[in-house]
Amino acid sequence: MNGSSPLYDDPALAAAYARVTAENVCNARYERPALRALAGDVDGLDVLDAGCAAGEHAAWFAARGARVVALDASEAMVRLARERLGEGARVVRHDLAEPLPFADGSFDLVVSSLTLHYLADWRPALREMRRALRPGGRLVASTHHPYLTVSDGEPYHAVRLVDDAWSGFGEQPVAVRFYHRPLERIIDDLGAAGFALRALREPLPDDEADARDPRLAAALRTRPWFLLIEAVR
Repeated sequence: MNGSSPLYDDPALAAAYARVTAENVCNARYERPALRALAGDVDGLDVLDAGCAAGEHAAWFAARGARVVALDASEAMVRLARERLGEGARVVRHDLAEPLPFADGSFDLVVSSLTLHYLADWRPALREMRRALRPGGRLVASTHHPYLTVSDGEPYHAVRLVDDAWSGFGEQPVAVRFYHRPLERIIDDLGAAGFALRALREPLPDDEADARDPRLAAALRTRPWFLLIEAVR
């Protein structure tokens, strides 16, 4: 994760986030299955998890034979990821707004899960991800779908800050800020960073989502919340 939010920076809230999102519908039955399917077989690959939170994706990739480096801007999340991953992955505290601390061509795959929408400007981070990839390496990322973050009366075509409040992680809703970005800008930013777009996915929740929360599963089939991207260096 990146961006300043009590949800990620406060140790108690970070622990609550890790606990809730480990099994909830939006993450566990919607975003994660779709991102992992797009990533494909990772056995023997060097994988960078850029915005690892508490390490859910990193642990999954490591268990399937990837050599994983996981990074996050939040000290609280880095601590949780290190506890979760142990010797299974290297975990680094790093903000994606800054240059990556890795040599050119260090990775076969960069994964970024629900992180890019915390950045006002994607292009420096995307350029760094491309630099860190080997020729033919891929970026697989998820972000907020523009349909989710557009509001009546607000300009769709502008990159703009959105203020939100998320419930379920503490006694009171937690303030969170992220950026709305139109689809055209998402694609343009990838191209400007030197990536070739291979796929866009607007995922659907899996069958288990209906058993866990049928109302939310129905809503996710009606209105997309997340957008997934596959791009090639």
